Amino acid sequence: MCPFLVQGCLCWCILLGQFCTSTLSLGSQLYRGGSIWSLNWLHNSGSGLSNDSRSGMFNYAEPMEFSFPSKRNLKILSHVSIACPIEGCMITLNMTGNVNIGQYASIVAGSVVFAAANLTMEHFSSINTTALGGAPPPQTSGTPVGYDGAGGGHGGRGASCLTKNKTNNWGGDVYAWSTLAKPWSYGSKGGGTSPEHKLGGNGGGRVKLQVKEILYLNGSITAEGGEGGLNGGGGSGGSIFVHAVKL
Repeated sequence: MCPFLVQGCLCWCILLGQFCTSTLSLGSQLYRGGSIWSLNWLHNSGSGLSNDSRSGMFNYAEPMEFSFPSKRNLKILSHVSIACPIEGCMITLNMTGNVNIGQYASIVAGSVVFAAANLTMEHFSSINTTALGGAPPPQTSGTPVGYDGAGGGHGGRGASCLTKNKTNNWGGDVYAWSTLAKPWSYGSKGGGTSPEHKLGGNGGGRVKLQVKEILYLNGSITAEGGEGGLNGGGGSGGSIFVHAVKL
């Protein structure tokens, strides 16, 4: 099998007339270097097709959505990293079978959406969208005004500890109340401390896990806001939505 792009989605083609119904294993890295993306796939376990050197290079000027649709099971091998570390970049796995994320494997993106019959996250595996939030909602940016280094808002107002205006000790605005039952909003950026540092930490990303049966969670799922450091307030956390029959 080899990867190819169709309208911004990563799809699969079948080579040499061979078709496989067994587990698809990802055993390499998807990473970004400058404007270059590198994708290497090790093998498709159990089939007659195996290739450890097949790779593809793609150039992207804008954040893209990577989609992996399949009717089979998927295993992401231990120590593998699938990363799209761009604000708002989305990785989607839409599987009718089971998904297994191996030990120390990681998935990093602005948004991560998994649909599976069962999802297993082994020890020290991770889904991480921290500080990779995308565009703010239309009603408000959630980012505080001014240079007091206040925190970004989201489900609550951001905090402000250094404000010069003692009558308003708040940071960024509240938003996303209408979707609290099924959260799906990015976090917002923190405020800056000067015209040279207008913004603080980035907002958190989004995670949605839709599991028909059992979610085995031995790893971590994070959507935290980024640290503002000395030059601004922290960003607000993003959204994590999990639906499973058993956890």
